[in-house]
Amino acid sequence: MSRRNNNERLGAPHPDAPTPPLNNENDLFSFVSPTEFVDLPSGGKYYPPDHPLCDVDTIEIRHMTAKEEDILTSETLLKKGIAIDRLVQSILVDKTIPPESFLVGDKNAILVASRITGFGPFYEVTFPCSACNEAIDHEIDLSLLELKETDTSDAELTESGTFMITLPATGINIELKLLTSQDEKSIARQLESRKSMKQPENAATLMLGSLIVSANGVTSRDQINKLTGLLPIKDSKYLRKVYDKIMPDLDMNIEFQCNNCAHGEKVVMPLTAAFFWPKQ
Repeated sequence: MSRRNNNERLGAPHPDAPTPPLNNENDLFSFVSPTEFVDLPSGGKYYPPDHPLCDVDTIEIRHMTAKEEDILTSETLLKKGIAIDRLVQSILVDKTIPPESFLVGDKNAILVASRITGFGPFYEVTFPCSACNEAIDHEIDLSLLELKETDTSDAELTESGTFMITLPATGINIELKLLTSQDEKSIARQLESRKSMKQPENAATLMLGSLIVSANGVTSRDQINKLTGLLPIKDSKYLRKVYDKIMPDLDMNIEFQCNNCAHGEKVVMPLTAAFFWPKQ
């Protein structure tokens, strides 16, 4: 994953520069906080024209400090489910960017970069082997993660950063968007609400409803929500497949080999509590 720090921008002091007085009480705070430039998987291509990240391909973040550790260990923020967004907001150098407006893939890149600078690149996870069902400990080097290759051959990009596709079974023209952090949180809240009321899960239709901006030009949310429950499986699977191909992100597919039975496979890197709360 491409990350660039700001060490080269600090420079060495000029040899003729005066030595600052030892009794300067501001000396303790005169250092420059280290920062990283993180490549955004989207390249800034899919944000609205008025968004601060439109056509911006990198973003500058600060290294995490004790302030961010306080955020990550705040019981109040964790219970409200906003600790990660507060973390992103805290480390952004440009405070004008709302954390919830980040595309999901761009936010993932920022989180991985901040995790590397804060706790190091090595992330320990446990995978269940699909062959022998043994739980296997595995160490992932986050610094080796690359940007995912995207494929927009089945979709037409619009001027507003959305995509047009035609569903194969019904022939409906669908305008879909890339999900933001806010969309993800909205889906999670609705799923949690249904669970608390002991209602059946509807993750698939919620996801489709969040992706679809319009159908044959119709933008009514009520109509779109009705449509998601009526789409043939062939169409809903096609829509999700196209979305997975066009969504810019880090490539989270990890090569895994079981040291119990030697079975090898590609697995998706899980984001467990150890990601930002590693064992010390």
